[in-house]
Amino acid sequence: MDPLRLTRAVLLAAALLPAAGCGAVHVDRLDGEVALFNGRDLTGWKVLRAGWFDAPGHVAVADGRIVLSAGDALTGVAWRGRFPADGYEVELEAMRVAGEDFFCGLTFPVGGSHCTLIVGGWGGQVVGLSNVNEAAADCNETTEMMTFEKGRWYEVRLRVAAGRVRVWIAGERVIDLPTPGRRFDVWPQQEPARPFGVATWHTTGALRNIRLRPAGH
Repeated sequence: MDPLRLTRAVLLAAALLPAAGCGAVHVDRLDGEVALFNGRDLTGWKVLRAGWFDAPGHVAVADGRIVLSAGDALTGVAWRGRFPADGYEVELEAMRVAGEDFFCGLTFPVGGSHCTLIVGGWGGQVVGLSNVNEAAADCNETTEMMTFEKGRWYEVRLRVAAGRVRVWIAGERVIDLPTPGRRFDVWPQQEPARPFGVATWHTTGALRNIRLRPAGH
């Protein structure tokens, strides 16, 4: 069986597990696009409950979306298996349902480290990477300001490849950062979301159409 068919077979087997969220699906050998969310349940994912995720809001799957209700302070989910460290692209749609802070805190691998893409943080408008050279998303070279409407889906695309981290939101490239010579890490609050996860901060967010593919596909 070729690697792509094997990956699909593993995902299908995981979807048949009796309890939502059970099982670890490994996608570190990526040969084609993989749907990380099946639209029905949390197969392949876990709800985060450690550290700053100890008082999360309710996490539910409904109408083809994952809804992360506002917690105190963080609500999030993380991929249960391994994840590629380079040469990949993630695409998803995210919505701020209620609240005023980040509705998509996307933690991801970058080489041997991890980083978090913040969408709509620090009161609602900050986009950036936390952390770059120990500086947070609101005060480093990736910081951007954007206005996000409640109830609107935003396409978020992240690419880690060829010595760069690139991010597009609603089709607009907002981050294009070379990785050589830069240190990446996550705030301690986001550590449970590694290697790949999505969180909200005092905010209800929704996610759908989460896909992973090799960079350039």
